Amino acid sequence: MTPPVPTTPLDLELRAAHPADEPAVLRLMRASLGWRDEDPNEEFFRWKHHDNAFGVSPAWVAVHQGSVVGYRTFLRWRCLDDAGRGVRAVGAGDAATDPAYQGQGIFRRLTLRGVAELTLAGDGLVFNTPNDQSRPGYLKMGWSLARRVPVGVLPTGPRSARRMLTSRVPAQLWSQATSAGLDAGEALADGAVAAALLGHAPTTGFRTHRTPAYLAWRTSFAPLHYRLLLASPDDPAEGGLVFRLRRRGSAMEAAVVEQLVPDRRTGIALVRRMLTMTGADYAIGLRSGPSAGLLPLPGQGPLLTTRPLAASPPSPRDWTLTLGDVELF
Repeated sequence: MTPPVPTTPLDLELRAAHPADEPAVLRLMRASLGWRDEDPNEEFFRWKHHDNAFGVSPAWVAVHQGSVVGYRTFLRWRCLDDAGRGVRAVGAGDAATDPAYQGQGIFRRLTLRGVAELTLAGDGLVFNTPNDQSRPGYLKMGWSLARRVPVGVLPTGPRSARRMLTSRVPAQLWSQATSAGLDAGEALADGAVAAALLGHAPTTGFRTHRTPAYLAWRTSFAPLHYRLLLASPDDPAEGGLVFRLRRRGSAMEAAVVEQLVPDRRTGIALVRRMLTMTGADYAIGLRSGPSAGLLPLPGQGPLLTTRPLAASPPSPRDWTLTLGDVELF
């Protein structure tokens, strides 16, 4: 095992990332995160951080003797508060440290550098749903635990419910293909279709600023196989839901990313039709946003953390979140 390379604040340069750094950053990500050659990780990285409808991700690097040894980025996000006012936000995004430099505090230093510069730039707040391993580090850097975001599920039957309850492992990142519904990326590239569905987007709470451009980007990464199931094939204004299939242990789950429907009856019917068409064991989504047809799963759900930048975060109960807001970021 290669011993850690000693560094001090004097010989480690921290700066904003430049476009020319990207090849070195991608090599660092591959080495530190164990990217597999067969997975489209580089394309996924560019989709998140370059193609994002809310803007290119700001990022910072740590450089030692001319080599990039640390990386930290924040994902641009736009929100609306309960009064409909726009709020600039960021999500805590990708981070990596060269294995030979781990234990030197590089992640913390880059994160706090980014927080300071984003605050000066006028970004309002940062939010994320860190896992159990990384959450303590964020809390030490000024993040606060906002709430557990409630989860809802709908199993197709007793056997599927058992598979769901015994598959206590993280869901796979990459989706399973299905012919159910429409290719969401293709369908929502039509601004008229997206605008019709957005007539049913959330209008209260602290929420993502959903626009046709956002929906088109959010569903456009082909390896994630997002699908759109419409209530009526002839009129998207009657509502629809966006979902994808993914493996979780022995179970197949249908992740409801967005539910854009005029009423609960439509939402319930779409969730049930999705399960029938896909053969998934259960549907899953967040109950802090539109979630018709999904039953509470007490004590489960991601833990939302926030940190103020140039503005104060909303009250924990004001967040209106869907899986589309947090599942990949």
